[in-house]
Amino acid sequence: MAAYYINRNGELKLSLFCNNPKKARSNRGTCGAKTRKSTACKAPPVWDKAYDKPRNGRCKLHGGLSTGAKTEAGREAIRASNRRRAKKHHSISGEQAL
Repeated sequence: MAAYYINRNGELKLSLFCNNPKKARSNRGTCGAKTRKSTACKAPPVWDKAYDKPRNGRCKLHGGLSTGAKTEAGREAIRASNRRRAKKHHSISGEQAL
């Protein structure tokens, strides 16, 4: 792709072998997820530098980084953690454990 650009000396140059120009941070948008105050999140989305686009449009706090466990071993580890947490919660609050 050919592109025109202005170099440091202020001269207009033509580059025949260049990649698409990268998006400026100010033009990347915002997360937009609903916060606890019922307003839109203003954080920038997680950015994929290789493709120069957001990964899924959400920031790191609203689901932009982790996509969850992929393997059965990872899913079982999450289940075990949830069971331990539930057992601890029920013993503290005095409720009957399941």
